[in-house]
Amino acid sequence: MKSQLWLELSKSERARLRSLAEQAWEAELDKALTDLFEDFRSWSNSEMSGFDLSDRIHQFHQGISRELYSRYTALGPELLVSRAVALGFLDASTLGERLAEKLAPRIESFRSLGDAP
Repeated sequence: MKSQLWLELSKSERARLRSLAEQAWEAELDKALTDLFEDFRSWSNSEMSGFDLSDRIHQFHQGISRELYSRYTALGPELLVSRAVALGFLDASTLGERLAEKLAPRIESFRSLGDAP
């Protein structure tokens, strides 16, 4: 039995994974920015001071923004895409049948872990 640590991927599958990883990064970033947008809305409605908003922006930049950058530049696209499918940032149907089959064990592993890198 072949090890599940190494996937045999065609050139087109690797390219597809890179594209999907980029989409996953954007989806996670969009979610994080939506949360930050709510802070802007609170500030706009005078429910939060400019100082508090500035702190939230700083926290965003130093926290989730850097975390996402580190994750999406350090891990391989097969792991990133598997995680994104498991957490709902990408729909499994975007993978196609062959990639879905190849990534299934990783997707299930990430589902069992929850929100993990």
